[in-house]
Amino acid sequence: MKGEVRQYPVWLRVWHWSNALLFVVLLITGLSMHYSGPGRPEVGFRTSVLIHNAAGILLTLCYGLFLLGNLRFRNGRYYRLVPGDLTYGALRQTRYYLLGIFLGEPHPFPHSEERKFNPLQKLTYLAVMFGLLPMVILAGWALFFPEHLPENLFGLSGIALWAMAHSYLGYFGSLFMVVHIYLGTTGETPGTLFRFMLTGHTVTGSDNEESPPTRAVSNVHR
Repeated sequence: MKGEVRQYPVWLRVWHWSNALLFVVLLITGLSMHYSGPGRPEVGFRTSVLIHNAAGILLTLCYGLFLLGNLRFRNGRYYRLVPGDLTYGALRQTRYYLLGIFLGEPHPFPHSEERKFNPLQKLTYLAVMFGLLPMVILAGWALFFPEHLPENLFGLSGIALWAMAHSYLGYFGSLFMVVHIYLGTTGETPGTLFRFMLTGHTVTGSDNEESPPTRAVSNVHR
């Protein structure tokens, strides 16, 4: 018999899609601020700044929800590294993404209640969620109060260095989003994992057969 198993709670799905929407808004307005000019059809500079700042504040609140959710609902346990994640596990998962997935091989680290992420996902999400994203937010808030930044830093303009750091960190975040979206299409069908992250549940098979989404679910979003 087949049934539905709920894997992602409401708070996590709300956070995920809110985070994604805000990041897209920040990307569009950030690019608009960089390349806006007289007579150009993009959003005006002043409007871009207002929207960018508002989205940045909301993104900060979303990140606070993420941290609170991980502490309150034990979602943080999925990010803990175990022996072998940094070596054998990451290499095996990389081979699967580069070759095995195209050969129809079974996923080396199938999704389960105790293991939501494969080793490569854990390493990536640890770097992004506890490294890249906090630095983007910190740099954004620093630019929000430029009067408190040092005039010179390492012989260069303090504001210019913070702005450069904020921009490059944003570019790296954009690259992560592109890869993230691509991996979201590697499910049983291109839309399987997106529906899974929208509804929070997947269809399971009987005890005598492997669930169709089992291989795909291991690629799912945070």
